[in-house]
Amino acid sequence: MLFKDVIGNKSLKKFLVNSVDSEKVSHCQLFSCFQGSGGLPMAISYARKIISKQSSDPGSCNKMIANLTHPDLHFVFPVINTVSNKTKAISSNYLTIWRDFVFSNPYAGLYDWYSFAGFEKKQGKIGVDEAENLVKKMNLKSYCGGWKCAIIWMVEKINPVAANKLLKLIEEPPKKTLFIFITENENSILETLKSRCLLVNFNKISVSEIEKALIARGISSPLASKAAISSGGDFSAAISIANGDLASSKFEDWFQSWVRLAFKVKGNIESVLGILDWSKKISLSGKEVQKSFLLFSLELFRQAYLTNSGLKNITTYKSTSDFNFQKFSDYISNTNIEDIFFELEKAYKSIESNGNSNMIFTDLSLKLTRLIHR
Repeated sequence: MLFKDVIGNKSLKKFLVNSVDSEKVSHCQLFSCFQGSGGLPMAISYARKIISKQSSDPGSCNKMIANLTHPDLHFVFPVINTVSNKTKAISSNYLTIWRDFVFSNPYAGLYDWYSFAGFEKKQGKIGVDEAENLVKKMNLKSYCGGWKCAIIWMVEKINPVAANKLLKLIEEPPKKTLFIFITENENSILETLKSRCLLVNFNKISVSEIEKALIARGISSPLASKAAISSGGDFSAAISIANGDLASSKFEDWFQSWVRLAFKVKGNIESVLGILDWSKKISLSGKEVQKSFLLFSLELFRQAYLTNSGLKNITTYKSTSDFNFQKFSDYISNTNIEDIFFELEKAYKSIESNGNSNMIFTDLSLKLTRLIHR
């Protein structure tokens, strides 16, 4: 992965390249990113330039980094213990599947990782065992005699005890060690950890840059344009939209059942029982699945609002069933869209804070029955 392959954030690339060329690399950096804005591919490209610069065999060094197998490049990411892997929950036990995940889509998010790894029903973590393992690795002698680099992806998932384990290492790092923390939720990171890092802020990828990248992948120009506009600066989302994943997602059935029940409640109070059953069903899924469904719902409400506002030409959603999206869109307007968004975002934050899923979705659903008829 090279800088030229990373989409967007050109000024940031220039800053990182200059820091290496001028030998002014801050040993601890926090990449604060938007979802799908490329924090991980940027970090890998940065680590590649730093590690290979002082290598006696740059060709071999670059090849190992390209394969994500270089001994001086370490990855930390949220994991769990599974039935097939009952040992300590550390990233080293998942490196093979992690490499496959990164190669498939380095712009993918946390839920994508959980789904890819097969444990989307639980929330992963970066725990104490992980921190202790990283401390040992970073204190080892460099394989190439130059820099060692640790990329900690989704550092917001680190628990306080593990973060404290890393503080001493960060404050007194071995010579030529680089820590790149990547986050999509800067506000949730412990201040003691954040204060020791150089903050590197990412911008969302522009519509034109996403469109150009999609066309380079063989997507037709009209579809690339629509996907880029609808993606919200998230390249991974743009890929999904362009490939039709938004319409084929399992979330579509959930969403259609949900809004149909919300409509029925006005004329049939017994439909409230259906709302309660639906909420219970959703609450049985994993936290990350629930959060992703809420993001999916936000996107569909957004597209419904655009359709109702006469901007159907820039929407991408096509129902795969008898669900009349045009008729549904007639109910989503200036009178209720802001409150619908507010309630969905509030539910997302509550799920993220480990609130009771059944209560959260029941409350959200009952509010939707009122808002949708406003």
